[in-house]
Amino acid sequence: MKRLSFLFIVVLIILACNLPTSQTQTSVPPQTAAAMTVAVISTGTASAQPTTVPATETPIPTDTSIPTVIPTQQPPTVIKDALCWVGPGNVYDVVSAIKTGTQVELLGQGSLAGWLVVRNPIYHDPCWIESSNVHIDPSFNIASLPIVYPPPTPTPTASKTPVPSATPTP
Repeated sequence: MKRLSFLFIVVLIILACNLPTSQTQTSVPPQTAAAMTVAVISTGTASAQPTTVPATETPIPTDTSIPTVIPTQQPPTVIKDALCWVGPGNVYDVVSAIKTGTQVELLGQGSLAGWLVVRNPIYHDPCWIESSNVHIDPSFNIASLPIVYPPPTPTPTASKTPVPSATPTP
């Protein structure tokens, strides 16, 4: 019977700790609350003075570093309306035109100076554009792009119009 009443008192004390009060309550560290519970169990009475236990809490680290702004790379952007070719120059067919302000994906640098290979924003296949028509973020390393060699130049097709013969007719 004595154990049952002791257990009842401990449960009441624990429940009383969780009851809301209208008075401002100070927070009791977990070590102190544990020491008070041990004191109640060993003596059978609640002490008005909490037993202090040396604090073993680990201090919470705080980040005092100042965040740095990391500039983001701007995607390559066409700065002047430009033609997109099958290869570098007017000996190749024009695939499409790219308008000013269009962002393009760089696929490579042309083996001929002054040309870049980009993903055609209309047809999504590679095409050649003059590098002077594209703004590339200065932090971008162009040397990291693969070098692309142009396709063979188109061969002229034979004319379908009849060629007059060199022999005169009487």
